[in-house]
Amino acid sequence: MSKHLEFVTLDVFTDTPYQGNPLAIVLVPPQHEISDTILQIIAREFNLSETVFLYLNGDENNTQEAHKSKALEWSMRIFMTDRELPFAGHPTIGAAFYALTQLNNINATKARLHCPAGIIEADFDAASRTAKASIPQNVHLHTGHRYTTEEIRAMQPGLTDDAQLKAFDVFSPVAGMSFLNVELSSLDALAAIATTPVKPALKLDDGWDHGFGATLFYVKNGDDQVKTRMISGSLEDPATGAASCGLGAMLALKDKSSEITTLKITQGVEIGRRSNIGVVTTLSKDREGVQKVELFGTAVEVMKGTLRV
Repeated sequence: MSKHLEFVTLDVFTDTPYQGNPLAIVLVPPQHEISDTILQIIAREFNLSETVFLYLNGDENNTQEAHKSKALEWSMRIFMTDRELPFAGHPTIGAAFYALTQLNNINATKARLHCPAGIIEADFDAASRTAKASIPQNVHLHTGHRYTTEEIRAMQPGLTDDAQLKAFDVFSPVAGMSFLNVELSSLDALAAIATTPVKPALKLDDGWDHGFGATLFYVKNGDDQVKTRMISGSLEDPATGAASCGLGAMLALKDKSSEITTLKITQGVEIGRRSNIGVVTTLSKDREGVQKVELFGTAVEVMKGTLRV
């Protein structure tokens, strides 16, 4: 006999339906076991960039400790159509937003989300309807291979002039998620970026050569604002929270002018799904390392229903 699970879809990093980055959240009841194979099949059926499986805790959320701390706890797993991810940004913000607005039976403002990359501390501001999450960061700047302008232009033939390329670094916000961050000189150069049938393999340092990799192109628009596009082969993502966290941390480490920096990121405009992403990076006292990276944004519910398992 088949069973059914409830699901919702949200558009994340926007308060406008059909903008931002779509996300499916499947609610898994307590003591309900689902194999990894079935989880992957469900994610492939949604055919979105990511699907979150949010494991409900039943009466655990009503314990005296939860009431005292006003913090709720959930576990989650994040799947692309072909693999599980240790962490991803827009699924985390979407899950935190949904959990604290729809599954919150004690009027809590804080939550802890357990995922394979670690424990994510999240909170929700009702006035702005914004969720913020402190990501389980393990930042790393890859130095084993320095990309050249020729290599970047081979990936993106639309970039016809070396002057369009200002800087390029490979940076990981967490193990298993790595991005080639390419700074471009202008919005015209950013408009020349295109998807490609072949996904270039990133050249990573020893011990880091695993997980998901992509290229993030960005143009600075003031001290605290950038516009970005994320390309992974034939995929262009409307909003990439993990890449945004990495970019915010990388730029903060390069600049070192402030212990706490906020970066406001606009992504997805070129594909008709504008996303507004925020990243707060806190450096160590000597400003040589990253102490905390927080991702923030809002979301809006679009669909809900049930699925068979």
